[in-house]
Amino acid sequence: MKNRNAIAAVALAFAATFVIVDARPLQAMPPFAQAYGMNCDVCHTAVPGLNAYGRYVQRTGYASLDPATIHRADPIWIGETAFYDSQDPALPHQTQFGNLAIHAAGYIGTDWTFHAHQWIVQNNASGGTDTLWVTYNNLFHRDGHLFIGKIEDAAPSPFSQWSELNGFGETGVVSGEHTWQWGGNRWGTKLAYTHDWIVAEAAYLGPNGDLNSATDFSASQDKTFDWRLAYAPPAAPFEFGVYGEHGTLPISDGTSDHYNGLAVYGQMDPMPHGMPGIFSAYQTGHDANAGAGLGASTSKAFSVDVYEPFFNQRVMLGARHDYIDDGFGNHSHSSNIDLEWLAVRQVSDRNATGLIFNAEDAIAPGVGPDWKYQLWYVTTVGPLR
Repeated sequence: MKNRNAIAAVALAFAATFVIVDARPLQAMPPFAQAYGMNCDVCHTAVPGLNAYGRYVQRTGYASLDPATIHRADPIWIGETAFYDSQDPALPHQTQFGNLAIHAAGYIGTDWTFHAHQWIVQNNASGGTDTLWVTYNNLFHRDGHLFIGKIEDAAPSPFSQWSELNGFGETGVVSGEHTWQWGGNRWGTKLAYTHDWIVAEAAYLGPNGDLNSATDFSASQDKTFDWRLAYAPPAAPFEFGVYGEHGTLPISDGTSDHYNGLAVYGQMDPMPHGMPGIFSAYQTGHDANAGAGLGASTSKAFSVDVYEPFFNQRVMLGARHDYIDDGFGNHSHSSNIDLEWLAVRQVSDRNATGLIFNAEDAIAPGVGPDWKYQLWYVTTVGPLR
């Protein structure tokens, strides 16, 4: 009963907020910015965090963009990241420059879209596959999008695409031997239906490894059915919805954990005249057999994130608080304060280039501050056709 009351309270708070706000005017992945000749704030509040229109483009697998326009740009772009974490277990207080990735995104013909993100070097070691999918978009009068490959979960957009360096609490709750994976990309398939304000997604997902694990849906793998249902108008600055998961995980004693989770979330983009953006989610999870000798558990997680852009969306400040209860009496609170600076933003027919600086102070009770920063350079590789 307490869980249901908490979910209802979050939903009602967001509903009350959404009634009093007006639609935010829309003011671009680098090849999309180059193809359209627009700055990234068309789709982003702060790169890579998405605004309402950007979230619409994301959930349609980019099929809401014009194929002829997208074909004008070379789909390949390159990213290099310098990263520092004062509490990194392997390289504390050292800047890691070994983070080079190649990306590609765009159309194949007019009905198929794709996205690839392959690390060449990651954390100073050999890189892995972050994202690799194709989507067929000519379903249900082009409102249906069938994703196949290593895809984003059927979950809120900030879990997969956000400007903060610390992941949301909900995306990594550990209960016994089971880790909830709502925030990670995994191999499988997802059907997304988007029409007007409706978003309905259903996904069957398995391993989260590199290309060599793409077809491994054996009994040894954690496999889930995930879903999301949301109210998300693409031209309004808010969305709210519910998402859930049912899965099976083999555990160390030879039995299996059959688990399920349910969550509610809401998001409002920053508004003119000083109203900041907000994202919040409340999640509950039940593991019937959390681990050898552990029995059942009911976990909970809650996040609230407030963020505000300044200086023509070149700088953004944010603050977030996370709470996690793993279902076995272990509770944790953590907070982080974040700064982003879009130092370079250049879009022309020749290329699209960006240089983004992120800094974060992560704080948890009983632990010293964890200072992180990231300097991210991205560029396309050719002029418009």
